[in-house]
Amino acid sequence: MAIISFQSQVVAGYVGNSAAVFALQRLGREVFALPTILLSHHPGHGGAEGGPIPSALMARLLAGLETRGGLSRCEAVISGYLGTGETAQTVCTILARIRATRRDGIYLCDPVLGDDGRTYVSDDVVAAVKGLARLADIITPNAYELSLLSGHDLTNRAGALRAMRAVQGLGPSIVMLTSFSGGDTPETAIDVMVVDRDLAWRLTIPKLQRKFSGAGDLLASLFLHFWLPDRNTAFALAAACSALREVLLETVTQNADELSLIAAQNRMVSPSVQFTAEIIV
Repeated sequence: MAIISFQSQVVAGYVGNSAAVFALQRLGREVFALPTILLSHHPGHGGAEGGPIPSALMARLLAGLETRGGLSRCEAVISGYLGTGETAQTVCTILARIRATRRDGIYLCDPVLGDDGRTYVSDDVVAAVKGLARLADIITPNAYELSLLSGHDLTNRAGALRAMRAVQGLGPSIVMLTSFSGGDTPETAIDVMVVDRDLAWRLTIPKLQRKFSGAGDLLASLFLHFWLPDRNTAFALAAACSALREVLLETVTQNADELSLIAAQNRMVSPSVQFTAEIIV
């Protein structure tokens, strides 16, 4: 079965679909990649060219996919950076078509809205993502996005957990906080936390002293991959973080300004260290 992935794409580099698609394929997944925006490279490097994919073109691409029976082969949808608010309607339409034939069709929403206290999308995209959150089975915000969606301040682990439960109340069964450094997080570590309808888990991982563009995109896709077979939340959290950690370590070794995904592919598939999630509630 396949995954439809609505995310950004870059000509050079590894963010959005340019990170997620290779990782999922390397792990044995079939992926239908729909770019929401096409750029020369990550905007953080400066001088990026390109722009959003028009909604009419995206609709035609999906219509063509349907002529080949593509949607009937899909078990999950993932969305990341939308580009425009209109893209959300396309995601909704495709999700409805998949769920009409597969009642267990899964939707993971990676709510790419901002980071480090700054929103970097338009107000209509923020509104669109809040709407998509209500349809999602899984949502994977960073700390800033979780605060934005929940309306809660995240000062410590307990506050983060309350915010995750608040977002869960919007609709998603599973909320994964992809990175968090609260007042009670060790200074040399970051927390990755996840809640489902029954329990909550945390991984506390040694911090690498740098930023990694695309790490959140990659983590969301890895979590979906590991969760789909058995729908085991704790296992998916641990396996996804273990795989991501190998990519980040290779990136540091290479001193690269993009994820060293190609060089780290074998390490990603067979991590040298397997994390174990800790039950916290």
